[in-house]
Amino acid sequence: MAKTIQKVREHIDKARIAESITTSEALERKRKVQAEMSEIMRNRDLSEIGRANAVSTLKQKHGIEFLQDAYQLKQIYMAELRKAKEGADSIVYAKPKKPNAVMLERFEDELKALKTELMLTTRADTAKQKVEAFIHKHVKTADDRFFAFRVRDEFQTIATPILETAGIESAKYRSILGEMFERLDQISLSDEAKEARQILDLADAMMERGTLFSGLVIESMTDTLGGEYASYLNKPEVFFEDKPELKPEDYVHPEDTPQARAARAAEERREKEQREFAESWRSLNAKIDQWRQEKESEEKQ
Repeated sequence: MAKTIQKVREHIDKARIAESITTSEALERKRKVQAEMSEIMRNRDLSEIGRANAVSTLKQKHGIEFLQDAYQLKQIYMAELRKAKEGADSIVYAKPKKPNAVMLERFEDELKALKTELMLTTRADTAKQKVEAFIHKHVKTADDRFFAFRVRDEFQTIATPILETAGIESAKYRSILGEMFERLDQISLSDEAKEARQILDLADAMMERGTLFSGLVIESMTDTLGGEYASYLNKPEVFFEDKPELKPEDYVHPEDTPQARAARAAEERREKEQREFAESWRSLNAKIDQWRQEKESEEKQ
């Protein structure tokens, strides 16, 4: 089942929440450490060496616990970004809804004829005009996204004969064709797909950065826990590489549980059956309409 753009936005929002709570988590951890450290310092039963050992043990305990928290937060952060990317990708690359069978057949016939004409045309300007006329006829509004998608898919085949006959003006026609392709690309995308493309770029940037803790927080936690722990806050997985017994369980996104996967598979099967039925129904109606038109035409004759 394809995700809506709202669901994709929610994944980004959840990743940002995971990123935003790191400061408050660090502050809370700092308070705990300071409170426990004060108790150690007030303990008159401890020698100087005893206090030093107790402080070292305290920092180790909280350092490991805080890195475990950081590990889980980063897992949630990255999982939400991956889900955002998956959802956005499915929206960006979802093919537009096909027109009825009759319109589609006529379009494909004319597209095939256009490609043949371009191969036989010896003048780049004439070929360009043919392409412009074809696009103007079939791609007028956002409702023609399927036709824009098809022309965009065939654009390499369409552009090649024009560039081959352009001669010394090839740079000029390459620019014209580039603008033409860009317009088709924009029309072929719905408003949701355009937003999804932006989200893809954002999620990529956030994943590449992969830093949940700011420099100021790391500096503060270095003073609190020591650099041997604070330096791993943005890469907790590295800290636990040789300490598997301390590493928390890996996070499983709610959408990836066996129950969620089974429910999603069942829903996808239902949607597929509904799409196939709807497509068959549209095709049947189109054929009936075509038969009626032919019958009326025969009766008039």
